[in-house]
Amino acid sequence: MIQKIKILILLNFLLVNSAFSKELPTLFEVKIPDDQYTNTNDGLNKAFNRLIQKLSGSRSKKILWRIGDAQLNKIDFVSSYSTDRIGEQEFLSVKFNEETLIPELRKIGTPLIGFNRPVILILFKIDTGESAPVYLGNGAQINNLAAEIKQIFKNIAIERGVYLELPEFDLEDQNLLNQSNVLFSPSIYIQEKFYNDAFLEIELVRIGINQWSVNGDLKTISPLQEKEVIAFFQNAVHDFLDDFLEVKPLEPGALGERVMVSIQGLKNFQDFQSVESELDKIFAIKSRSFHTFERTKIDYLAQLFQTKDSLMKELRGSTKFLIKEYNADTNQLKLEYLN
Repeated sequence: MIQKIKILILLNFLLVNSAFSKELPTLFEVKIPDDQYTNTNDGLNKAFNRLIQKLSGSRSKKILWRIGDAQLNKIDFVSSYSTDRIGEQEFLSVKFNEETLIPELRKIGTPLIGFNRPVILILFKIDTGESAPVYLGNGAQINNLAAEIKQIFKNIAIERGVYLELPEFDLEDQNLLNQSNVLFSPSIYIQEKFYNDAFLEIELVRIGINQWSVNGDLKTISPLQEKEVIAFFQNAVHDFLDDFLEVKPLEPGALGERVMVSIQGLKNFQDFQSVESELDKIFAIKSRSFHTFERTKIDYLAQLFQTKDSLMKELRGSTKFLIKEYNADTNQLKLEYLN
């Protein structure tokens, strides 16, 4: 009753406007190429494993073993499937039932990441030694190797449920990036211009007839032959995401943390509705209740499934909330609602 009264009071304070939110709409959908499964049953099982990797942010086999120990029938969670042709490739397209699957994963303590997914911006420079270095963007292909690298990023993004993005360079960007001014930092310029939750600066340099070196945030210890370059990026990007997305499970018997979440910047009732909708998409939150509210600010007492870090990892991918401050003494997390 008190909760309902608080909501009614809040209705009197707020007016109506429009709000939008960003999410990964295909979170519970998986596509498996036809050359990666032997029959439909095998394909559905592999699609489920791929889904768990996407939901948990982890490639650890321990998570799948835990599901096996719980004797969950993977196919029971399939809501529909079909075969689709994309270009020259045929895929098994599988949709899973969120309503039945998530509670079962919760019971066995599976760490989960919700619909808000991070944007990893990649500034990728290629120096073949034959002409001026170029930056890989969303425009025309530079060569076959560049096309393969872009396809690898696209495939990994779909598989892991994240956004791996290359900048969309305009003419001004190209002119600035091609200048030789030592005081100009392409990395700083691109990070400030394009939205990102994480940034990777990579340089691929030809150092011999058939030898390449990778420098920057991803790097090689020894030279690579051209045929090894794609495999290197396949492994290196997955390894980066393993660390970046990891949500560590609680110790056996431990309870999730409680956090005071303060959200400021609300202007009207539809902002409040948008905040509620956005919080519903955060899998780290087990339950929440109103603590206090004002015209432009709401405080929630949130019970988490895991640790505060799991909540922060999801908020990092939100375009509706900006993390302002965390006070460890009061266990209070302050967020700004972005209209």
